[in-house]
Amino acid sequence: MTNSWLKIKNHMCTNDNMMPKLIKKYGKPSILNTNNVNLFEVLVNSIVSQQLSTKSANSIKNRLYKLLNTNEINYQSIAKANVVDMKSCGLSQIKSNTIKNISSIINDNPTFLTEFKEKPKSDVINELTKIKGIGIWTAQMFLMSGLKNLDIFAPNDSGLMKGIRIVYFNNVKPKQANVEEITSKWIPFRTIGSWYMWQVANNN
Repeated sequence: MTNSWLKIKNHMCTNDNMMPKLIKKYGKPSILNTNNVNLFEVLVNSIVSQQLSTKSANSIKNRLYKLLNTNEINYQSIAKANVVDMKSCGLSQIKSNTIKNISSIINDNPTFLTEFKEKPKSDVINELTKIKGIGIWTAQMFLMSGLKNLDIFAPNDSGLMKGIRIVYFNNVKPKQANVEEITSKWIPFRTIGSWYMWQVANNN
């Protein structure tokens, strides 16, 4: 990640007059952490989170960690788990099957996910969405949290849109064109803008 926090902060504050107070309140985005990322775990967490509130998704994740008896989910631990037990954690049949399928894919090709680091985001989305159970939103979350792509915007994310509604539109549902006008100011750091919208949504 070559962009410094100072550069990102200056861009966001210069282009969006709502950002200074958001940055002051919520600080530096955790998504900018440079710790090593377990790409498989990020993808699993994104699948778990599909169409769920943050609270519900976290509850399921915690039960899944307990089931696997691990602090870090990897494809080997998923390979040993059975779908019935995974469903007992709150996962649907489809999500359980998808996670098991990805575990098998990585077992056969250990570099499947790391290869995405060298590919444009459009290719990552196209390839991931070929896997049953993975849609565009899941691929976008993987790009943000796993590959640390700083210019992703997921318009179908309910939490993200809630934050935008609160910050910019007095909690009134905006038109798509108005949303695009706001988020275009964040380019090339739409992931960062999205992170702040999630903080707002989670605290309101």
